[in-house]
Amino acid sequence: VHEILGYTPGEWLAHATFWADHLHTDDRERAVGEFIRSATHGTPFDLEYRFFAKDGATVWLRDLGHVVPDGEGKPALLRGLMVDITAVKQMEEQRRDVETRFRLVVERLPAIVYIQSAGEIDGGPGPMVYVSPQVREIMGSAPDEWIGEAGARSRRIHPEDDARVRAQLDRSALTGEPFSADYRMVRRDGGEVWFHDEAVLVHDDQGTPMFWQGILYDVTGQREAESRASDAQARYRALVEHTPAITYIDAVEGPTTTMYISPQTTDILGYTPQEWYDDPRLWNKIVHPEDDNRDERVEAGTHSSEYRMIAKDGRVVWVHDQASLIADDQGNPRCWQGVLIDITQQKRTEQLEQDLAVERETAQRLRDLDDMKNTFLQAVSHDLRTPLAAILGLAVTMGRQDIELEAVEAQDMARRIATNARKLDRLVNDLLDLDRLSRGIVEPALRPTDLGALVRNLVGESELIAERRVNLEVQPVTILVDGAKVERIVENLLANTARHTPASTQLWVRVEPMGDGALIVVEDDGPGVPEDLREHIFEPFMQGPSLTKHSSGVGVGLALVARFAELHGGRAWVQARPGGGASFRVYLSGVAAGDLVDVSDRS
Repeated sequence: VHEILGYTPGEWLAHATFWADHLHTDDRERAVGEFIRSATHGTPFDLEYRFFAKDGATVWLRDLGHVVPDGEGKPALLRGLMVDITAVKQMEEQRRDVETRFRLVVERLPAIVYIQSAGEIDGGPGPMVYVSPQVREIMGSAPDEWIGEAGARSRRIHPEDDARVRAQLDRSALTGEPFSADYRMVRRDGGEVWFHDEAVLVHDDQGTPMFWQGILYDVTGQREAESRASDAQARYRALVEHTPAITYIDAVEGPTTTMYISPQTTDILGYTPQEWYDDPRLWNKIVHPEDDNRDERVEAGTHSSEYRMIAKDGRVVWVHDQASLIADDQGNPRCWQGVLIDITQQKRTEQLEQDLAVERETAQRLRDLDDMKNTFLQAVSHDLRTPLAAILGLAVTMGRQDIELEAVEAQDMARRIATNARKLDRLVNDLLDLDRLSRGIVEPALRPTDLGALVRNLVGESELIAERRVNLEVQPVTILVDGAKVERIVENLLANTARHTPASTQLWVRVEPMGDGALIVVEDDGPGVPEDLREHIFEPFMQGPSLTKHSSGVGVGLALVARFAELHGGRAWVQARPGGGASFRVYLSGVAAGDLVDVSDRS
């Protein structure tokens, strides 16, 4: 009593009306009346009420007792057991809250939730008991038009689907198996709506069918789509139930011996109280082998833990074990008195919530991938069509017999055709190289190369930045690299800068030694790269903000920069440029990943 309510036995026994005085005001009349009735008539009592603890807290108690007669058979005293059921009551309140939230969620889902009377098994489902308000928006009819009507669904089913759906409904009604079907229904205005109908038959505690609970998903245009969140909510609500408790008393001396165990053990674990009394080692036998730690509580005097037990039918049952060591007047331990609370459903709920979180994360990842795919396809389509259209237009113009072109004009058209062809060539090469890199079949051809000279020549001949102001600062740095791939690195960095900065932007290109390798830097004083994109901008198909609607590119150029850098044992990154803008940097170690040998030394 001290642990649960904070009172000492002496405080309790000092006042004859102590128990009644500390009852909750809303429960006092009922509890005292039941107590008097049991004392008067000698009948047992089992009631629940609230009691004020010493610290002012309200504690829910379950009071079980019976009258003990004297030698003449007259009621002498009441002997009982008070069990702290505050946690159970809190769980009941939580269940009600969950049901309220569930109803709110149900009536906001893009689907029709219904409850239909089970009716006679041979006659199929009975009348509708509940239809959610979404039926008005989806079907054009009010819920009242469905409720109470046995054929509310069937008379609205499309004639071409009617026979198939009725057969499935009859089969589910006979077997009690879940009903699942896709079919069309006819709206009040004559329009057709495709539904995915999922329903389960709910039974009472005696196994008698009560009602069908189902959801009609509007899957018009997306018949194969499923609303997993709604199903998960239904499963979650089904798991939230009242958790019974097993009260026990175990002897301290000798092997673990059950002195008393309440009848709830039969429902929860499948073992009767008599089976516990007959087998002193039963607890040890049915505790899950990975959770057998009950002996630890002997030293502490109290015990509170969660572990698994194996029920008689093989089920794994999670229990919350709360126990106290009871001592005699001399302080010698006599027995353990405790409660086993079945928390299996709680554990399943926790697992379900974890599964839901994983499911939501997976769904978001799939949506992101789908968005990236669509963006990539649009970009590839644009980047292919634009130069192709230019090439085709110029070629048609040059081939017309009715137009005489000056030599200068013909040369200009040929130059423009070549420029657009090179754009196509770069795009195709980028896509092919990215594919080869992803499959691990690219091997760098390493040769001693002066990176300063290579970058100087490339910048001087580049058409990508022909109209830009470029500051070139390169030092002679000779290391083992694949020259062609380094050229691709620089070309893609320049193309990226040209695509994402205004024409007036100034560029800086540098090459300098760094340790045993070299550092290539391409900087600009443009708008820069947002900080949240810097870690992801080198991922395949990732695109940063563009200046125009059709200038974002395919999203493989910087990915190739990073992959080619890794082939050389280096890396690529971007940081803010002092004074504004972006600074793209590539470090090449001079030794390829995997320590590939210089091809010039191969026989």
